[in-house]
Amino acid sequence: MSSRILQQDSSLLLTQASEPLVNENFIATNSISTGSPSVSSTGISQVHSLTVTSVSTEAPELGDPTLTQVYNLSPSDITNRRPVVDDASDPNAIIAQEIKEIEQMFGGWPRRAYEVPDGRLVQAEREIESTFGDRVSIDRKAKSLIKFGRSAELGTIGLETVWTVGGNETYVSANTISHISSSSALDTQEIYVEGHTVDSGEFTFVTQTATLSGNTKVSLSTPLARVSRISNNDSTEVAGRVVVYEDTTVSGGVPTDETKIHIDLVDGHQQSFKAATTLSNEDYYVMTGFYGAVSAKQSAAVDFYVEIRNPNGVFLPKACFTASSSGGNSDVSLDPAIIVPKNSDIRVRCETGTNNAVVFGIFKGYLAKVM
Repeated sequence: MSSRILQQDSSLLLTQASEPLVNENFIATNSISTGSPSVSSTGISQVHSLTVTSVSTEAPELGDPTLTQVYNLSPSDITNRRPVVDDASDPNAIIAQEIKEIEQMFGGWPRRAYEVPDGRLVQAEREIESTFGDRVSIDRKAKSLIKFGRSAELGTIGLETVWTVGGNETYVSANTISHISSSSALDTQEIYVEGHTVDSGEFTFVTQTATLSGNTKVSLSTPLARVSRISNNDSTEVAGRVVVYEDTTVSGGVPTDETKIHIDLVDGHQQSFKAATTLSNEDYYVMTGFYGAVSAKQSAAVDFYVEIRNPNGVFLPKACFTASSSGGNSDVSLDPAIIVPKNSDIRVRCETGTNNAVVFGIFKGYLAKVM
């Protein structure tokens, strides 16, 4: 401290000799001057928070950018003006008028390129579409179907199917027709089998072969719900009775329960005789005729019934006719044809008042493919 000014105030207090002497000094600074202070090194940080309230720039300068715009348009409502049709002087207009007149002539049904020329078959195709809602083609299917049968010796009690097994087939609702065998231990031929499998009430046409092992049961590669035809597919004739059946007890190669049999091949014939069949889920059947006759081996009069069972239904007669040994056979051509829906069963049954009569029954027609 270079300079200092002191002020002293002294007060002499006179007291008794025994009391102490007190001296109080009050010192106050008027001005202090120091040299340059020495401060050690230290870090200094500054934080600035800037808020921009308004920024103005000059117009930006762009180079040569490439701009692409993509639009996805979805029309919600479009209205066109009425078309302008030329007058009759245009040859195309004349053709269109002729087509319209032809359509009106045929009830408004357009003729299709794949229709067959037979008028009743064309009508059947149109009736199937109108009744069942399926458009079909006989021409595209290109398959006719003739089913023929011969009865066993008939009794005089009730109706029997025209097939060699006798009585009536017991129809099954599942693929339980599974085995084949022969009454002859010598038969080892290959047999061709036609039938149908079923799934949820819909039938599928199936063909297969099975090799006989005499009296021993042989399993079919594909179990069936319907079997409509079997035939010898070998160069050697079968000697015994060949049967296709549900799995059951057999004696000499033949089921002891006849109700388990669904078709057979008998009497030295190399193909079955069964006037019954089933349609697949892909086909309709247009039946154009049927035939019935009494075998010359027996004098008798026989009534025939063509029966059809639609899906989830019962057999209903769709036609009937008669034949006798004295009056001759019946050969009926159908116009209009009988339409059999897909997934349906067909059979011909007969009845007579003469024991042991034998008859023949045939129905014929064309398969129509569902398009």
